[in-house]
Amino acid sequence: MKKLFLIIVAAILVPTLTFAQAKATNTTSKSITIKPADKSSELVIAPHKKAVVSFAPASGTFKFYLFYYEGMNEKSAGLIEKNITKGEFDITSGDLSGQKQTVAKTTENDITSKAKSYVGSSSNPTTTLVLVDSSDYKVVALDGPFVGTALAPNQTSQRQFIVETGQLEVTFKHDVIKESEDMAKGRKYRQSVYSGIIVEGQTMLVLKNENLMELKGEPLETLAKSLIPYKISFTAGPWKGQALRCGDYTKKAQLSEGFNSLAIQFVGSDGLKYQADIEVIVTKHDKPLFFRETDIVNKKVIKQ
Repeated sequence: MKKLFLIIVAAILVPTLTFAQAKATNTTSKSITIKPADKSSELVIAPHKKAVVSFAPASGTFKFYLFYYEGMNEKSAGLIEKNITKGEFDITSGDLSGQKQTVAKTTENDITSKAKSYVGSSSNPTTTLVLVDSSDYKVVALDGPFVGTALAPNQTSQRQFIVETGQLEVTFKHDVIKESEDMAKGRKYRQSVYSGIIVEGQTMLVLKNENLMELKGEPLETLAKSLIPYKISFTAGPWKGQALRCGDYTKKAQLSEGFNSLAIQFVGSDGLKYQADIEVIVTKHDKPLFFRETDIVNKKVIKQ
């Protein structure tokens, strides 16, 4: 009887254990990166491979940012929402092209409701528009109705966005080195805020150099300690050329109070070489500043 009881219990538990974590299948021919909505973690999945997504629920719906690679360039497919069935979901070519941004049965009213939640009063009328980057910088929207959208100079978004009329403020991360300038200077990023008024019938929002108001604090001299569990090398910024092991300190350098982005390269546990950014917020009390693995974003493989 004991053996029979154990067999019955095991039969009940096996399905539960099987789907304790959701699995994602990359059905596309491109490497992809999945990040949760709060961007606190990330998972890279090779083409036509399946992987366990530890930060996804085992059932229901799952919202995440989706990125993919074209050559060495990482591109954003925006915020995706998927139904998880029996602990699994697929990433398809349609997700990469922006054709599938919401779960099935989502109506136009649902999309309008989500867009309105960014701005405020639901009594305001809306307009449908595209985002145009006419500035000299690459930009990516960090919040608002365009969140996750990344554009190069003179590029127009492929998607249309439903936006409330009235006052609009959106935070952008942008490259402070113009595309036309010498790439050898290295990359450096800042956060900027677009502030403007959206009017009824407007069909595009054009981002210009003068719309980017840089959020740059006072210069602070500090040093930093790496708590990242592998060696990193800085490729731009105040520590360009310096390499750190876990536990090492940087030299003293000037950073801006507030948001800072520092370009690095490293070899991952998979043996592949990556380039990425360390994004940190610096305060007057950060002496030293600590770099953690969770500060690493925009990771992409460097093809040999």
